[in-house]
Amino acid sequence: MSYPRRVASLFLATCLVGIHQVAAQDLSTLLLRFQAEQDRAAKEAILENITTGYPSAGSALLKIASTTEDTDTTWLAIRGIGRQEFKDAAPFLKQSLSSRSNYVRANAARALGEIHDVSATPNLMRTLKNEQDSGVIEQTALALQMLGAHEAVPLLKTKAANPSPQTRLWILGALETLDPKPDVSFFAAFLFDENEIVASYAAGALERLTGQDFGFPKCGPGACSFGEGVKNARRWWNDHKQDWKQ
Repeated sequence: MSYPRRVASLFLATCLVGIHQVAAQDLSTLLLRFQAEQDRAAKEAILENITTGYPSAGSALLKIASTTEDTDTTWLAIRGIGRQEFKDAAPFLKQSLSSRSNYVRANAARALGEIHDVSATPNLMRTLKNEQDSGVIEQTALALQMLGAHEAVPLLKTKAANPSPQTRLWILGALETLDPKPDVSFFAAFLFDENEIVASYAAGALERLTGQDFGFPKCGPGACSFGEGVKNARRWWNDHKQDWKQ
């Protein structure tokens, strides 16, 4: 027995409507669980399900972020907005750069980079200028890097002496990408950084900028030491620093 074509079409349409209704219900349930959950790790796991399973959840996450009074819910929702590149959230994200919460400021900065809102560059630069929190500085530097904000180079240089080695790395990474005429002597100063990882990055950056080979090992899985490469870079710089003064 075969169904008439019209009946089969109606049956298929009904099934599709049912599927969409179930999906919407599932998203609503996840959003409610996301808001109610107090454990941060569990909350992040729910957010992961939302952002990966429901690509159009940006507007719902924006509503949550802009109305909740719970700080963790706010910054995690902002993180989800960035992951989904929900551009309509740009005004709220710019406003969030002034939040009292460093987590909110950091995630708002990164999200502005992820949604590729070039108009946010002045806002991010204002944030970076006055910011003291290392995490916010890192995410703001990354956002400026994502946006190709070459005009931020002088400001980023003023933040490169941050007490946190990790923050110094993020700043150097942004500068290497953004500076149209990289200042070799600026990077060379970090060859003598007290942190081995920062010094190694500076040596690697000098290799890329000058075309020199400092003999860094080709590392595979496992431990790898860059100490000899850094020493070679320092010797090279001591011999050639006069050639690179700007």
